[in-house]
Amino acid sequence: MLQGLVLTVGIAAPTLVLEENWHGRPMIDQPGHLWVLPTLVVAAAFALGGGVGARRASLLSKALLQGLVIGTTAAGVLLVADVVRRAIDNRALSEGVLRLWIEAAVLSIVIASLGGAIAHLRSVGSR
Repeated sequence: MLQGLVLTVGIAAPTLVLEENWHGRPMIDQPGHLWVLPTLVVAAAFALGGGVGARRASLLSKALLQGLVIGTTAAGVLLVADVVRRAIDNRALSEGVLRLWIEAAVLSIVIASLGGAIAHLRSVGSR
């Protein structure tokens, strides 16, 4: 499971740093839809991390649980890192940002769980 967590955070963290600092401000605050690309990369990181972490699970429920644990831990690490970054930069946490964090965390956990389930089903199908 540690490999899945490292994979998830190792891909998601640099992607989010790039998104947050694109030409001096977040991509989502700039014109156009370029922010969609890092969103997809981070979603793929959670799916791959959940899949890697749960690839050896013997039961579907265990694969889902392992993906859930990886997704929850990775989302927590990323959220804590953003809180620390905001504290260092003296940036306030708005209600809108908090809502987006919660929505992104829940969605990331679901994606990682599904990644675990898909990896399990693929491994069962290839046996």
